[in-house]
Order: sequence, then structure tokens, then C-alpha cells
Amino acid sequence: MAPHMERCNSLWANDRRSLIEYPRRQSDRIKSQQETQMPTISMKLARLIAPALIGSSLTLTWLAAAADTPTVDSIMAKHIEAVGGKAAMEKVHSRSVQFKMESEALGNSKGEVFAQAPDRLRSHIDMGANGIIDEGFDGTVAWAKNPWQGLRVKTGDELAKVKRDAQFNAELNYKSLYPDLAYKGIEKVGDEEAWLLESKPTATSKERFWFSTRTALVIRRESQYEGPDGAVSINVFPRDYRTRDGLQFPDAMRMKFSSGGQEYEFTLKFVGVKHNVEIDSAKFAKPAE
Repeated sequence: MAPHMERCNSLWANDRRSLIEYPRRQSDRIKSQQETQMPTISMKLARLIAPALIGSSLTLTWLAAAADTPTVDSIMAKHIEAVGGKAAMEKVHSRSVQFKMESEALGNSKGEVFAQAPDRLRSHIDMGANGIIDEGFDGTVAWAKNPWQGLRVKTGDELAKVKRDAQFNAELNYKSLYPDLAYKGIEKVGDEEAWLLESKPTATSKERFWFSTRTALVIRRESQYEGPDGAVSINVFPRDYRTRDGLQFPDAMRMKFSSGGQEYEFTLKFVGVKHNVEIDSAKFAKPAE
């Protein structure tokens, strides 16, 4: 549940054999091992990176304000006003976001995400020598394409999550997207206290959102769902919010993934955000085999 940052999704390979950390300041021998096993890491991370981007990169401008007795409705009502107001949000019908990705395992790369009302998403990540990751959703079909898996169609929890994340200005429709959304109290995220909202959209998925009680901004989002290779947990920590075209948007976010007993982290830095851009509807459609 989060609206102004939409996503880039998973796209890598099935090989889940030994994954090795690749520090950049190792000996030549270790660097050689890194180069040899980089495709394995790429395949592992790709399944996780893209879904998180698609699910968080364009939909994290949720805000909330203090209330004596917080409820889902009171938090969301104040959030909508704080993010810029319903009228201002409804004036925006599309968005493009360019970003740089920094990862110790994969090095630096770049990409972009496109979102269009009412529920269209497309992401593109250029990993250099590791290949290109493309993902999209045309309102019905969610797909992913990469050098290791080729083209595939998403189903189950993956498809359900993309459908939710693709909703433009999702906070305006939170009751229909998350009918069981509930206030769970106050928790700490780092040194900050935050209001926690939680939903279980399906029997095997969970979405949790933390809103800072000090700044009223989202400071963490957690998604849990069943992916192609089993349970996936994604934590997103947006930071350095600023106003863009009258709407709040983070300048960067740290992402942490957990799947199959392995954890990975990387940072996204947003270098360009544009609203109401023209986007060809064909961009979201599943490409030919």
C-alpha cells in the first residue's frame, strides 16, 4: 500500500547454489572467484530486486500525522493531506523515475520505472555485463524478462502483489486494496518511533508500513510473499524526502532482501522524477517470445 513510487521486479536465474560475498578490496585470487560466480549472485538477486522496485520504487510517499488515538482512517486522512492533498494527487496521472543502484555484490548500475494510471507499471534495469532486466504490468498480465530465465508470466502471490503495487495513488483506495488493514501500535525503526499498519492480502502474504511519529513520513515498508523459489521478505527504508511537483518523494532508499536463508542489500538513488509524462501503452505489454 503506498503510492508515488512504483516498481521494477524480479528477473534472474534458478541456480541457488553457493552464493559468495564479493568484497571489492580482496586479493586478485578472490576477485577472480568473484568474476566466476557473479552470474550466480546476479540470478539470485534479480528475482528479488525487481519485485521490490516495482513494489516500492514509485509508491512510497505515504505520510501520516499525529493523532491522540490513531486509527487506520485517521492516519490515512492526514497522510493524504500531508502528501499534497487529494486534489493535487489526482492531477498526476503518470510518472517516470530514473535511478542509480549501488551494490557491493553487483557494483553500480542504472534503471528507470514508469507508472501510469490506473494500474500500469514498467521497469528497466541495465546491469551492464550481467544483462538487462525488464518487467511490466498492463493491467492484466504481469511479466518478467531477463537473460537467465527468458520471458515468464507471473502468477499467484507475485501477480497479486503487482496488481496492488501498480495502483496509481494507491492510498486513495486503501480500503479496497487492503480491506483488513489494521493499526498495530507504535514500534521503533532505528531511533525513530513509528505507527505500524499491517495487512494480510492473501493467506501467504503480508504488508507492513511504518510511519514516523516525528516526521509523518514512511520510514519502512516490509513485504512478505511466496515467490517462484519460495518465501521472500523485502524491507524498504526510504529517506531524504523532498517535494517534487507538490508531492513528497524520497531521494533514496535502502533495500534489504531475504530469501532461502540468504540476505542482500543495495541502495537506490533517484536522479530524476517526472510527472504527467506521455507513455506509450505498448511499453507495458508483454513482449513477444
